[in-house]
Amino acid sequence: MKRVLIVSATMGEGHNATGRALEEAVRRQWPEAEVAWRDTLEVMGTGVGPLFRWIYVSNVRNTPWLYEYFYRSLWRHRWFATASKRFVGRWCGPRLGREIARYRPDLVLSTYPLGTAGLAWLRRHHRLPVPAGAWISDFAPHPFWVYGEIDLNLVMHECAVPPALACVPGAKVAVSAPPVRAGFRPGDATAARHRLGLPPEAFIALVSCGSLGFGDVEDAAKELLAAHPDVVPVVVCGRNDALLRRLRPLAARQPRLRLLGWTDEMPAYTVAADVVVTNAGGATGLEALACGRPVLMHRPIAAHGRANAELMERAGLAVVCARDGELAQAVRTLITQPDRWKAMAEAAQQHCDRTGTLADGLLTLAGTGSGMP
Repeated sequence: MKRVLIVSATMGEGHNATGRALEEAVRRQWPEAEVAWRDTLEVMGTGVGPLFRWIYVSNVRNTPWLYEYFYRSLWRHRWFATASKRFVGRWCGPRLGREIARYRPDLVLSTYPLGTAGLAWLRRHHRLPVPAGAWISDFAPHPFWVYGEIDLNLVMHECAVPPALACVPGAKVAVSAPPVRAGFRPGDATAARHRLGLPPEAFIALVSCGSLGFGDVEDAAKELLAAHPDVVPVVVCGRNDALLRRLRPLAARQPRLRLLGWTDEMPAYTVAADVVVTNAGGATGLEALACGRPVLMHRPIAAHGRANAELMERAGLAVVCARDGELAQAVRTLITQPDRWKAMAEAAQQHCDRTGTLADGLLTLAGTGSGMP
């Protein structure tokens, strides 16, 4: 591979985090390769990125019922899903095609469903002559993620294959190793705690709800503090400075509570944690999985968040805590029944062992041929 193109989007940090993991894997596999990025939303036009981010944030925070309605409609009405994907593909595809023609990649990797829609449009119009694959970072695929025209749709667990095929029967689907940076791997929790200044004997609950700090993070912190005196919540607020300010009075009253803004130390904090508390199951859930850490899904956000949480729970990798008090109860259970914690951690480790490395997916995709039908 001489040139690899990553098609992503800045919608929070999850899609770009997947892209960075893929870039790491590309550089390990093909050290001489040149890697370029295109942001799908920027390619689609000036102002599209800010508008789409505003719509997403507004829906999740203010009108989750509308977001849920759209998500369910994609599943209930195949014609609606197909029409929506074709519309986005027609919008994105020609513009993305010009970028591909300029760069002339040997391999195209998508981490964002709207970008994959554009690639599918190009393939249908015989303008994508190289292998193209999509890494579906949501644990539960949905119809906007999966495309029959591309060479490989990579999902995050064996249990995600049937839903992916239900989205698009006949699509080429395989299971990927978690697309996370190399630092997210099992490690020495004691050493990580020492380096980060965390108490060695505490039960560390890492609370991370993405770069935007979505959801009921304050309530999660309060439940964790009330769950057990050994619990030390470490809350990562990301780029949500307002959340950080709201939590400071609680941290002043409860010294066990540790607060972080944006940090580059997420691999170390994940290794140091006993559990990871989140609410969507995207990049944060995959990072926990790669480190062999159980996940507690606290009040999952609407639509894809709930679907991710339910599928992770079905796979034995998460516990869904949707109601008041359930997060505290789940933590107490893991503290008093260490075999339960061990079983969830081992399930995560076994999954990672079965799926190999990101390079395996890259090599499979690269071996699919020219990409033209």
